[in-house]
Amino acid sequence: MLNEYQTELLTVSDTAKTLHVSRRTLSRWARLRKGPPRIKIGRTVFYRRNSLDQWLLSQEERIGE
Repeated sequence: MLNEYQTELLTVSDTAKTLHVSRRTLSRWARLRKGPPRIKIGRTVFYRRNSLDQWLLSQEERIGE
């Protein structure tokens, strides 16, 4: 049985598909500290759905203001 934290965790592949970028791009963003926040458990990386949504909102640009 999955708990609520496990159901909101996305794998690197799922996150890459959601953002329409490659896994390599996510890795590069992590090195540059410019991508969405991630959780590393051992060698496995996860992204929280809520954190990903917040990061996407922070990337919005307002043009002409």
